[in-house]
Amino acid sequence: MENRWLYTLDYQLSKVKNIHSSKNNKFLSEKDNGSYDDEEPEDDEEMPEDDSEDSEEGPEADLNDRQKMMYEYYEDVVENFGKFDQTAKANGAHYAPAALNPFKEEGMICGNCVYFIGGGYCEIVSGRIESDAICKLWIIPENLIKAPKKK
Repeated sequence: MENRWLYTLDYQLSKVKNIHSSKNNKFLSEKDNGSYDDEEPEDDEEMPEDDSEDSEEGPEADLNDRQKMMYEYYEDVVENFGKFDQTAKANGAHYAPAALNPFKEEGMICGNCVYFIGGGYCEIVSGRIESDAICKLWIIPENLIKAPKKK
């Protein structure tokens, strides 16, 4: 049964990858510095090219293999269908603002996610993004996640 699931996943990923032939990585390495621009970057705005596929640098450097696959998959989904919205609906990221994020102490925050651009924006979720918020699409390197404090 597990092999069938892996085959199905591989098949679906190959279909998504075949939809487009080139990867457009929009990740910027800057983190939130507390300054917010008035406008969200345009989806078609040119971003610096990412050379991390040839080296172990960039947003994927500290990710495990599963996270790397998820990173590529969500990038492909957004490239083909646009950014997720912040709602809890079918196209939503289930975004929870900082005040409602129960995982802040563990480091599970947008500011640690590989998709967080800084300046209050995300590569894959539309709208203003608080650095201490969280959504269901997070990909955070394990070295940035802390064990929960015991009560």
